[in-house]
Amino acid sequence: MTFSPQLLGALPQLAGLQALRGNGGKYRTILHRYNTVLTEMFAGQEVYVTTVTYVVDEGITDPTPFDAHALNSRLFPMAISERTRKIIWVESGGRCAICQRQVLTPGSETDDPSIFGEECHIIARGASGPRAGGLGDELIDHHSNLLLLCSEHHKQIDDQVATFTVERLHEIKKSHREWIARLANPDGGPVRLVPNPSFPRPRLLTLITTGNSLWEILRRAKAFEYAHADHQPEAAEDLTIEFLDIIKDYLDIASELDSIREQRNAAKLLGDYISRLTENGYLVGAWVRHMLLTGGSTQVEPSPWEILRVEVIPAADAKMVDNRGKPFTIPDPPSGPQAS
Repeated sequence: MTFSPQLLGALPQLAGLQALRGNGGKYRTILHRYNTVLTEMFAGQEVYVTTVTYVVDEGITDPTPFDAHALNSRLFPMAISERTRKIIWVESGGRCAICQRQVLTPGSETDDPSIFGEECHIIARGASGPRAGGLGDELIDHHSNLLLLCSEHHKQIDDQVATFTVERLHEIKKSHREWIARLANPDGGPVRLVPNPSFPRPRLLTLITTGNSLWEILRRAKAFEYAHADHQPEAAEDLTIEFLDIIKDYLDIASELDSIREQRNAAKLLGDYISRLTENGYLVGAWVRHMLLTGGSTQVEPSPWEILRVEVIPAADAKMVDNRGKPFTIPDPPSGPQAS
């Protein structure tokens, strides 16, 4: 394998080996053979190295002595061992820990199956990598810091580090490992809800201003949570509770409302309540928690399970942000008739 002059020139600098510099900033000759396949990242591409030769710059007559073992460990950290790879693939069942697809395409009459699974670091090896720092070198390539993902989700977790934090990736890894273990259990284990790793846990409520937007969320939900402010005027509290009861009732029968007219009437009634709450100085917010129903004797694959949460909040107490996370002022609610 040959390397570009840019790669050869950059390796000593990237490794911080200033001792390699000779008189006049020239690099001295180093020739070292590596028996293990090593990986380095350069210009966004993986370079697999079996033999490394630094181009010699003749004219250096007095090279500085160096420690070849230290040079080896600093330039090329230990790669993931074959044993660690086996642990990761077995624990993951050959499936992506996020989408849970088997990371193997079917073969054809002329070609073998193609593998698109990748062993991904939770905390990056390189100092400038995603989620880097806080882990000793001896644990970087340990199976506890690695998870198996498809190529699509590997790119996603490294591009979206604010969403896929170290803590969340450890939760994804643990949840997936437990699911794989349950597949081998004849009775499927206990039935329970676990977070769906494909969706981040919601942190902010979405402002609901129309019945249609609430209905579209409600009709897909399997369960309902709610919250409302305490110590509110009795008329406003009665209106709030009546609105939340309507949501609960519709959740029970949403799957039976097949006609367009029935669904339109449901959305219209929800919209009427939202308008009345707005007139009385209240805002309606909602979020959806995406869960997976797992376990049980007959269940092989987890089933999506969406939980709708609705909160009714006094407008004066609400803190609003736009889609960029910047706060903005809530206008005073319009004057109008009070709840009746």
